[in-house]
Amino acid sequence: MLPPGCSGAVLAAAVLLVAAVAVPGAAGFHLGGDESGLVRGMLAALREQAEAEDAARFAVAQHNRNQGTALEFARVLKSKRQVVTGTLHDLILEAVDAGKKNLYSAKVWVKPWEDFKSVVEFRYVGDSESKSVASDGSSGQAIAKLSLQAHMVQEHEARLHTIENGGLSSDFSSSS
Repeated sequence: MLPPGCSGAVLAAAVLLVAAVAVPGAAGFHLGGDESGLVRGMLAALREQAEAEDAARFAVAQHNRNQGTALEFARVLKSKRQVVTGTLHDLILEAVDAGKKNLYSAKVWVKPWEDFKSVVEFRYVGDSESKSVASDGSSGQAIAKLSLQAHMVQEHEARLHTIENGGLSSDFSSSS
């Protein structure tokens, strides 16, 4: 059984990479040096991708429950995670509503040690089909525009925060 959000191709590539690194002579090549960091990085990326998809599916399910809608999760287009007391997943996701693909922004706060998940934000962003989506699955202009808008909002909020604190600003968050 594949982990949630892990495609067969990604899993196959990870298995081949692990096999090649774990037994250098077995696959016919050796990357040289300490490959354990590379393997850990690959596994961490797969785990983060699975966590983002899990958070997105949870956000859609909660939205459906709270609003009485029937959105169907399609895919995560963009994912950022911020380590707070737990993890805050900042997502752009695609969901199908009555056969029409739409983009949504969601923020999901997760504290796995407390078995806690909460949707902090879930909002409609736009029609997915009218946006530019590249053939590699990344969302081209739509995500760039959303990122720019989000960045502008964050800068504005940071300026307001600085003004409210008498010109002093401190940021204790870390993002990964």
